[in-house]
Amino acid sequence: MDALDKKILEMLQNNARESFATIGKEVGLSAPAIGKRVRHMEDEGIIEGYALKVNHEKLGIETKAYITLIMTQGPKATADAQEKLRAMPEVQSCDRITGDHCLSILGYFKNNKHLVSFLENIYVYGSSKTSIILEV
Repeated sequence: MDALDKKILEMLQNNARESFATIGKEVGLSAPAIGKRVRHMEDEGIIEGYALKVNHEKLGIETKAYITLIMTQGPKATADAQEKLRAMPEVQSCDRITGDHCLSILGYFKNNKHLVSFLENIYVYGSSKTSIILEV
């Protein structure tokens, strides 16, 4: 990966829908040359995908929270819980972490009542600690 690839990645991270022609003008290459470099980075696994940025507040999401879980059942149970939690629509991410807690969850909820309901449902996996996000 050279300096041009890094610049291409930077531009795609700022706007994944940027045209190859626009990127090419910025770095001094043709659109087909940019396309070839991007496909190569995709093939190599450097670019894993493209994401959509959504305004969740406009969709009625009022509460976002980080939730950590302490689990005592062991690694297999933690992996099983992680898989089940990731499948829940409220869960944006669920990561295994070090320290006193086993899992860290980022969740999006319609409101605090929805969050409370979610916490009651995940109690079966372990004890939780919740921090509501006030500002991003």
